[in-house]
Amino acid sequence: MPTLTARYCDRAKPRGRKYEVACAALRGFVLRVLPSGKKAYYVRHVVDGKDRRTRLGATNEISFADARRRALELLSGVGESEAESPPLPPMRSVNPAGARRSRRPAEAAVPSAPRVREYAHRYLSDHVERTLKPRTQALYRGLVRKIVAHFGEHRLDAISRAEVESWHASMSDIPYAANGGVRVLSNMFSRAIDWGVLPRQFFPPTRKIKLYRERRRERFLTPEERARVEEALTRAVTLPPGTTGRLRWHTAAALRLLSLTGMRRDEVLDLTWDMVDTRHRVFRLPESKTGQKVVPIGSPVLELVEQLRERARPGCPYVIYSRSGGRLDSSSITRSWATFRKTLGGLDDVRLHDLRHSAASDALMSGVPLAVVGKILGHKNPSTTARYAHISDTVLSEAVETMAAAIVRNGKREK
Repeated sequence: MPTLTARYCDRAKPRGRKYEVACAALRGFVLRVLPSGKKAYYVRHVVDGKDRRTRLGATNEISFADARRRALELLSGVGESEAESPPLPPMRSVNPAGARRSRRPAEAAVPSAPRVREYAHRYLSDHVERTLKPRTQALYRGLVRKIVAHFGEHRLDAISRAEVESWHASMSDIPYAANGGVRVLSNMFSRAIDWGVLPRQFFPPTRKIKLYRERRRERFLTPEERARVEEALTRAVTLPPGTTGRLRWHTAAALRLLSLTGMRRDEVLDLTWDMVDTRHRVFRLPESKTGQKVVPIGSPVLELVEQLRERARPGCPYVIYSRSGGRLDSSSITRSWATFRKTLGGLDDVRLHDLRHSAASDALMSGVPLAVVGKILGHKNPSTTARYAHISDTVLSEAVETMAAAIVRNGKREK
């Protein structure tokens, strides 16, 4: 027995004889399909102790959401039937106990699905605000606003796949946002099923929607570019205030930490002294994008940490701090990098996050296995590290060439 949805009713095909489909989620809600192709919604409910069938309307006269809501009212005993037909035989059940349960429509009825606009408030408060990081929350809120703007007055269970596809196609000029919107809408359906807002049998209309192809942007610093960046950082802290390209010492130190460790921007800016474990040569982050995380650090980072410790401000818990002694603002360091890179020439396309990509690239090009790089960067999913597989393949190719050359060389030695 399927769960009736707007999509299911639209796709129901006529047969040689009249047939009916009862809804598994809302017992008593029925779709009748005639050989002519005409379809109508009915409800089987109890009136004065007898089973009755009430016609709710043809599918072209009443929307699925309204028919379902009206069926729920009748099954719950709210309102009176409008057009009762002669009584029908009792609905079949597996056993007497099941038959008794079928005569309790108020217990069997499923609450009517809310409108998207109403449900969005719960989704944001119970899921987004409770489980996601602040920056991700902001991203989700923006996408939820797009969803509400388009589907706000729809019942959650009355959105068809065709409507989702049409909405997705309308944002073809912003493919990343279009794909993100479908993903968030899909997550909204998943949470609704988990919370009992929608029945377990509900088939989300977002499934199998073909998303736009997304191309990941990859930019890695070459050894020569790394040398230029380091030289420029050393020079930047010595420039007079107000000079283009000048950086505060702590800002330059933050950029070095990003470059040397492959950490994320906010991981560096959130770093406090109680997270620094020089004895075991690690940073112990209690919270990151992927949860608790341990970042291994090498000798150059240990030297930089000692310099930072010498410059630590009494009473300030942050390793990298602002002029006022608080946490350095995330947007501030991003702007500083944007200004700084313009002084280098040829690096205008290097984003701050590309320092993390470059750390992974350098590790792989040095022969560090892909899985180990993923562990260093704190990738929760191996597929995230797999984006660097082509770099790893380059290392393997070079190793094979070295091996083959050595074999040939040794084979030519005089005996």
